[in-house]
Amino acid sequence: MIARVTIRRFKKFQEVTFELNGHIVLAGPNNSGKTTVLQAIAAFGLALYQWKTLNNYQRRGGGYELKPIARQAFAAVPLRSYDLLWTDRGYRGDIEVEITLSNGRNLTLEFRPDSTEQVYVRPKAIHEPELVRDFQLYPTYVPPMSGLETEEPVYTRAKQDDLLGKRKPGDILRNLLVSAHETQDAWGDLQQSVGRLFGYELAPPNSQGPHIIAEYRVTGSPVTFDIASAGSGFQQVLMLLAFLFTRHGSVLLLDEPDAHLHVILQDAIYGELRAVAARWGSQLIVATHSEVVINSVAPDELYVLLNEPRRLSTIAERKILVNALRVLPQTDITLACETPGIIYVEGHTDLSLLREWARILNHPSYPFLSVRTFWRPTVWQTRDDAPGIRALEHFQALQLVRPDIPGLMLIDGDAQPPISATPITGQGLQRQRWLRYEAESYLLHPIALERFVEQMVGAEAADLAKSDLRGYFEAQFGKELTADFYANPLSPKPLIEKYLQQTKARTDVLPPALNAAGILALPHTRYHEIAALMQPDEIHPEVIEKLNAIQQALRL
Repeated sequence: MIARVTIRRFKKFQEVTFELNGHIVLAGPNNSGKTTVLQAIAAFGLALYQWKTLNNYQRRGGGYELKPIARQAFAAVPLRSYDLLWTDRGYRGDIEVEITLSNGRNLTLEFRPDSTEQVYVRPKAIHEPELVRDFQLYPTYVPPMSGLETEEPVYTRAKQDDLLGKRKPGDILRNLLVSAHETQDAWGDLQQSVGRLFGYELAPPNSQGPHIIAEYRVTGSPVTFDIASAGSGFQQVLMLLAFLFTRHGSVLLLDEPDAHLHVILQDAIYGELRAVAARWGSQLIVATHSEVVINSVAPDELYVLLNEPRRLSTIAERKILVNALRVLPQTDITLACETPGIIYVEGHTDLSLLREWARILNHPSYPFLSVRTFWRPTVWQTRDDAPGIRALEHFQALQLVRPDIPGLMLIDGDAQPPISATPITGQGLQRQRWLRYEAESYLLHPIALERFVEQMVGAEAADLAKSDLRGYFEAQFGKELTADFYANPLSPKPLIEKYLQQTKARTDVLPPALNAAGILALPHTRYHEIAALMQPDEIHPEVIEKLNAIQQALRL
């Protein structure tokens, strides 16, 4: 079995190492590198087999003889050009795949570029000839079922491997059944597995004609059907089992074995595959993003591929992984790696206000809030009928991508039950809370509002509109409190401050105030235009405090 794999300069991996102890499941979203790992191991097996056909184990001139492999013969990975094998398609050094077996033997194979149509392979010169001669590893890469042809001739093993490399496993299923039928124990075990999982019985395949005939029946029924007429889930499981029963003692690289399977079968198939592999001495390396399969695997058999591959160790981490695959789109994975941290706010309008205030103050948080922003709502839905995803749940998922990522949750003052703030440490998920009802409450600066009103209605109508705005506040608070509010907008009387703490400014304060001034039905998504007209000395001290918290929490 494989105990360790190191991959250098192969496709998306510059250098990465995987420690394997027996079976392993590679879990992650699409395009995270799961298939790339399988293909690197498959490429190692193909290159080793091809190189050994030279039958030359002598080192000359500082290295072993190079073996050329044409692109059409490179069955491990489907390619239209060899440069697609190299990281960023740049021929910067040889590709290396280093594999350590469970018996301690270690071998590195080099892939040297020649042209887009040919590559050279050989063992690294550091290995002794005796080790290279005795090193044995011929893995089988099994892509998801791609459909079954109605006719299938008998293929050689080399042709079967070629079709697998072209991601056409369905083209060799009948050949696998013929191979299984040639071994009594394998055929008997395959029959039992199929009967247990589906209630079907396989008829012995017939390979005497130009095309293989492979049929099945419902157990106890005399009527048989061609396997091509069966459901895709049955075909997928039959293919996986057939590989296990015909490639004894091998390393099987299974790419999304749960494809086409109902969740009940997904739950059963990994256990079935493990049981069969244990009996026949095979190792499973499985790539999946199935929540059902992940939950059926012990944590120490799970590798998460989000940013840097990482092996899990606890059930709690496994639970977080399942959530991560559900809540993290690829953009979040990228942003977690490329931005200082993440901020959670009530909505996009809060972010727009913070951005304008930071710009006016030339605050150190402005570059993050304006250009390098990574934010999410404190609770949001990925679709209309989906359950809400909370900030903590999302943040824990991000920590699988980047364990040291800092985060700040900035919540409204209306939160019920009250949620307290946390110290700002620059570590983990920190929390701050507005003292007033919400961020829009800090737009209630009379002079700034008058400036906005004048811009909206024009200079000629400005005096009347400002008078009407003041009249609205006087109707709410009385002339004396309003006069004080205009004189001391950043530290109003307790009665007004309590009002702003208990009243939703976005719906119950700003709309009627602006309506009184002749600005009708201004959507709240434009309230940041008010913030954009404020002067530095008009921005509330608590806003500055929150911007400072963003700077410190995200280590800006």
